[in-house]
This record gives sequence, C-alpha cells and structure tokens, in this order.
Amino acid sequence: MKNRNTQQQLVNWLTNNPCKTELEIVNQCFNDRTRDKKHADLIRRALFTGKIDRVRVKFKGIDSRKLYRYFVTNTFMLTK
Repeated sequence: MKNRNTQQQLVNWLTNNPCKTELEIVNQCFNDRTRDKKHADLIRRALFTGKIDRVRVKFKGIDSRKLYRYFVTNTFMLTK
C-alpha cells in the first residue's frame, strides 16, 4: 500500500524547512524524484486553504521553475 501525502505532512515539513522551491518540496518532503500533477495539486490546495504561502523570488539567470519559494503562513502557525 502506498503512503498518501497530506497537506499536514507538507505543513509540518515546511515549518522546519522554510523557503523551499516546489521541486525541493517534492524531492525532500515526499521523497519522490519526479514532479507530477498530484504533488503540484497538493501544494496548490494548501495554498488556497491558506496553510502555506509563497513569495516570488527573481534572481538573475534563475530557472523559471524556481521562481517561487514556499513557507508556512503565520496565521496558520498561530491557530494550530
């Protein structure tokens, strides 16, 4: 049986590892080397529910897939 990834798992991981890209989250939090729709949807659902937030970071010559850094919102941490 496969382990199901949850928003709470994502929030717990981002609490200890803030400011990570989507690819870093998938590789380290979910222990998966492939980025697919299910991981992207999980991250986006957590964004829309307000559990996590993202900030756009633009460095010179950075890959467009690494534009956003994700972190746990302060309001979610206070209401936990």
